[in-house]
Amino acid sequence: MVHLLELAVTFIERLESHLETIKNIPHLDENLKKMSLALAKMDMLVTETEELAENILKWREQQKEVSSCIPTILAEDYLHKHDVTMSLPFTSKVHVQTVNAK
Repeated sequence: MVHLLELAVTFIERLESHLETIKNIPHLDENLKKMSLALAKMDMLVTETEELAENILKWREQQKEVSSCIPTILAEDYLHKHDVTMSLPFTSKVHVQTVNAK
């Protein structure tokens, strides 16, 4: 009798689990569609993130280039403001005069 009672309890537990599974089957198609849409969105976000990372790396390189030019730009601006002309060796007087005329 005790053994039969244990079997009945086990059967009822399994029956409840199986009934819950059967209830969820109609929603399975809807859940698969939701998962598919979520996967497509995630794929799109991954692509956008990769593009953003590439743009950040490009921007960083551009910033390095700009930063390396700043001392030269500042020096040229200083020389221009103070009307200082630097004569380079091997330049002709005509060239220096045209630079000074500007």
